[in-house]
Amino acid sequence: MSSSSQEHKSKLLVFTIEECPACGQKTKRAFQVGDFVTRDGGRCPKCGNTTKITMIYAELPPKA
Repeated sequence: MSSSSQEHKSKLLVFTIEECPACGQKTKRAFQVGDFVTRDGGRCPKCGNTTKITMIYAELPPKA
């Protein structure tokens, strides 16, 4: 691969989705090292119960 094609590659932004099993509230946040699907997340902002990580995915950064 030439260096010019490497310069055009974008870094992906990785996100974690936490979902509350009690009320269904979903929260998107930046991925943190140690995150994995089914791990307990933080507190639900809606009802205060413990959330579960249900998805981890990557997006292309927004174009400037």
